[in-house]
Amino acid sequence: MEYNFPGMVRSAAGNLVSLLTQRPNKGSPFYILWITTYGCNRKCRHCDWVWSRTSEEDLARELDAVEQLQLVDQIVATQTWGVTISGGEPLMLPRIGDILGRLKKGGKRVNLCSNGVLLPRFAKEFVAIKLDSITVSMDSFRPEEHDYVRGVAGSFAKTMAGIEAVRRLRGHLKTPKLVIKAVLSAQNFREIIQWVEFFQPMADRVEFQPIQNNLVHQIKEGEDALLFRPEHEAEFRAVMQDMMGRWPHFKIPYYEKMADFIFHPGELFDSGGFRCLFLSSFFLEINPYGEVGSCPGHYVLGNVRQKSIQEIWHSLETFAYQKKLRSKDNRCLCWTYNSFPNLYLLPFYKRSPWIKDP
Repeated sequence: MEYNFPGMVRSAAGNLVSLLTQRPNKGSPFYILWITTYGCNRKCRHCDWVWSRTSEEDLARELDAVEQLQLVDQIVATQTWGVTISGGEPLMLPRIGDILGRLKKGGKRVNLCSNGVLLPRFAKEFVAIKLDSITVSMDSFRPEEHDYVRGVAGSFAKTMAGIEAVRRLRGHLKTPKLVIKAVLSAQNFREIIQWVEFFQPMADRVEFQPIQNNLVHQIKEGEDALLFRPEHEAEFRAVMQDMMGRWPHFKIPYYEKMADFIFHPGELFDSGGFRCLFLSSFFLEINPYGEVGSCPGHYVLGNVRQKSIQEIWHSLETFAYQKKLRSKDNRCLCWTYNSFPNLYLLPFYKRSPWIKDP
């Protein structure tokens, strides 16, 4: 796997300077998440994000194939280091191969997020273009449970066939990397150890993200049983400690503080242990309509149909919104791999002489 480390450092450094000096960013976003479509071929129990946006009218508003490739060219023209292509289900897009191939040829580090059902069809192509990583979402290591959560029988078998196809075709080079990602809920967190034991032999990394209700993530109405309750805290902490003890690579702040986020989110703010720094300073998200935001789900910065990514990123309106997200008055908290870098950025942020409210 080839990484553009000079480009990574250059892009990250520009974002860091903007954060610490409180000046508009003159470079490019370090990382872009592009939600390419809200269309999906599954009906996950916990997901209200996609299914509220899949009417014929909504899908007709999405960027068409020509506009999608134009957006790819925009991204390639920036100094952005990494791009995640997500959905809905991005493998349903007619031009998904062209999108990923052009991004790779443009020197970007590209991750694909997918439910994996269509992966057998694309495995050979993704290995050929040297896609950097594929993140496959799984809801259980038990076929019947996974299919129940996904709402479609046979989902587990099709996804596992896609994972195996990538593993077989990539050979000893191990490109793309395979990441298995699960959503932890009150109903499945006790099985974390079994998750890791089942998926780790076939994946390069196993990840967990907690189910959450906030300004960005909302579970479906009637699925409240999936949410954690105070009585789960002691058992959750014990399970996480067990996992980190068995596999030291899980012993990172993301997992060490996950229980604090789930059960005592307010204390992360009140103790000064959390500020929205990475998303506000390093990150852009683009939705299927071309709308752009620095905070997932809040597309208030502009639209790539009217302005380029660089124009949006450099604007004073974007800078003002980024400062608002970093403010101690902003108490929206999500817990993902996009947000935990805040824990590393916070000490530098607090020591900056330009920051007035650390």
